[in-house]
Amino acid sequence: MKHLYCHSAVLYILLISFSGANAQIKFEASPNGRYLQTVDGIPFFINACTAWTLPVDYTCDEVEAYLDNRLKEGFNTIQMSAVFSEIDKTMYRKAFHNNDISKPVDSYWKQVDWCVKEATDRGLIVILNPIWKRSVNEFIQQQGENKCRAYGRWFAERYKDNPRVFYFIGGDQIPEPVRGEMNAMGEGVQEVYGGKAIVAYHSCGSQSSKEAFPDASWLTLNWTYAYTPAYKFEGIPRYPYQMNYENMKQYRNIPIQFGEGYYDFGAAKKYPANGITGRWGNRYVIRRQAWWNVTSGATGVAYGAEGIWHKNRDGETWLKCLGYESSKDMGRLKKLFDSLDWWKLHPDMDHEFLVAGYGEYLTDGYATAAVANDMSFALIYTPVPHTLCMRLSESFSNRTVEMKWIDPANGEKRDVKEYELRSGCLVVTSPPVNSSGAGDWVLILNFRKE
Repeated sequence: MKHLYCHSAVLYILLISFSGANAQIKFEASPNGRYLQTVDGIPFFINACTAWTLPVDYTCDEVEAYLDNRLKEGFNTIQMSAVFSEIDKTMYRKAFHNNDISKPVDSYWKQVDWCVKEATDRGLIVILNPIWKRSVNEFIQQQGENKCRAYGRWFAERYKDNPRVFYFIGGDQIPEPVRGEMNAMGEGVQEVYGGKAIVAYHSCGSQSSKEAFPDASWLTLNWTYAYTPAYKFEGIPRYPYQMNYENMKQYRNIPIQFGEGYYDFGAAKKYPANGITGRWGNRYVIRRQAWWNVTSGATGVAYGAEGIWHKNRDGETWLKCLGYESSKDMGRLKKLFDSLDWWKLHPDMDHEFLVAGYGEYLTDGYATAAVANDMSFALIYTPVPHTLCMRLSESFSNRTVEMKWIDPANGEKRDVKEYELRSGCLVVTSPPVNSSGAGDWVLILNFRKE
């Protein structure tokens, strides 16, 4: 621990007194289970930044500066862990007396509380993890299911009066060898909320929350996670859009969020032609995974920079990371989605709309499309230049179409001036390169009734 309480002893007295504005905003799944919304029915799009170590690895001034910047740059959610032992293997010993999860260290938890409140008082959502699973399986096993369930209840009781706190169980690993303990912890959280908490499970880099716990009633948010080298796991393709499609078909009535993917490591890594090295990706790869997700069914995405979650790693300081263009690209995505009725979008999984020109499935060049359920607009993301062929079915009759290309690297829009009509299909070729020199573009089509 580098600091305790932060700024004043009086502050902690106020920790359980969340602002009146926050207290009125609660969240739930939408009636169709496709996205999150407030209880008043306002859709909520998750634009998250992963800062797993924020509560214990940053000074108070750094926490405040980080949160202010993320808010300014268009992020509305922070993902972090209360007890993160992957970097500091003894972190759980600082959080609990005598290696006992039922005996919290008061000073440690006051710091976590302060960090959560700083974020939510700014209007941010915090998706909070009780204990990061990876690296501490033996410790969790020693606790057993009963203590883990009680810990889940204790953890949820601590934050239940703050409606801007969501949860995730686990931490970068499949549930084994502590499946029972993880399940009990999730059940403990939901016991406090009467089953209405927003809770995900964070599994390995090729498995969703629901794939990890297909029958768990405590799961209310389905995190997908795809960053395995070259989007393969044990030789089997696992692309973000592929995971979303498969999960939407198999697990209905639960919102999907892209919970983690490739991280930007800035100048500390050299990237080959495909932009991927290990678990890191360049700006284009980071942007591509986000756009793939929002056009394939996700209700939100998470951004990662190596020097943020692993503070100041290999010379890539957290301050430097805040200025990454990949981070700014996420703000551009959020700004566009704020202007759209994005919650109406349904992914065009079976190519009923985008019928040709989308490239080869399970490759880096695959284009994804989504169409509004009222046929008012459609969105296509093409990661490389394609000639896109869109079928104008009877659903689009008596409508005029307005098309614009959006450069995802600077947010600028341009009219589509060249197109063809071929046998009931609208054919458009994407521009060669965008402002960043990459070949990805977003096409938005607005269909207006005559």
